[in-house]
Amino acid sequence: MKDIAIEYLGGSGFLVSLGDTGLLFDASETGPDKRSLPGKETLAAFEKLYVFVSHHHDDHFSPTIYDLCGEKATYILGFDIPEPHRGVRMAPGDERGFGALTVHAYGSTDEGVSFYVNFAGITLFHAGDLNLWHWRDESSITEIEAAERAFYDCVAPIPKQKIDVAFFPVDPRQGSMYDAGAGYFIMTVKPKFFIPMHFQGRPDVALRFAVTGETPQTRVVALEQPGDHIDLHLPEDENSAPDQKLKDLLKEEADD
Repeated sequence: MKDIAIEYLGGSGFLVSLGDTGLLFDASETGPDKRSLPGKETLAAFEKLYVFVSHHHDDHFSPTIYDLCGEKATYILGFDIPEPHRGVRMAPGDERGFGALTVHAYGSTDEGVSFYVNFAGITLFHAGDLNLWHWRDESSITEIEAAERAFYDCVAPIPKQKIDVAFFPVDPRQGSMYDAGAGYFIMTVKPKFFIPMHFQGRPDVALRFAVTGETPQTRVVALEQPGDHIDLHLPEDENSAPDQKLKDLLKEEADD
């Protein structure tokens, strides 16, 4: 059984706890909704802490994360995060290993990147601002077609049926199209769990999608307010079990 604890931080921010390893995604104090960043004590309790920033928009990135997370954290950044902010920068197509953690950067239809993360066979996808961004009531046919092509091209290389948990936008500013990108992502990628984000302080939108977006392959879980959390228990399966190389890495880390 694979255990994952997830806390919603507001906006597109999440803290994922995998035993003594923490993954912090797009934590920011800025945005149209309420935010609640974890305390220093919470983050310091992790033996290993990885901090992900998908892109430079201030609702996804705040320089305060460096003071919050400290020197021991590993910072994994979209390529557009400017200097002097320290970290390993990744562009679409890049893959990096950090011990038992592997990160692959995929594209975005806005700024920066999206992240596919594998830790000991647990796989996560954080979309950043990857979404089908168009407004059917306002956009021209040409704009809609261009947005659809860009989105489909970004989603195409993402691993299918191999993601345990996906974090993905459902943005009410798009009106009737708020769930177009999310629906397509679920239909094609088929994550086991899908957690809505970027819903602009409108938890009713996330709750609505939890009803309309769920499929036999994908359970949709709406975390409504900052501080809400869920514990997920995933059975081991053939696709997600660590390979021998990863098992050896985990053993080496345990022996250190």
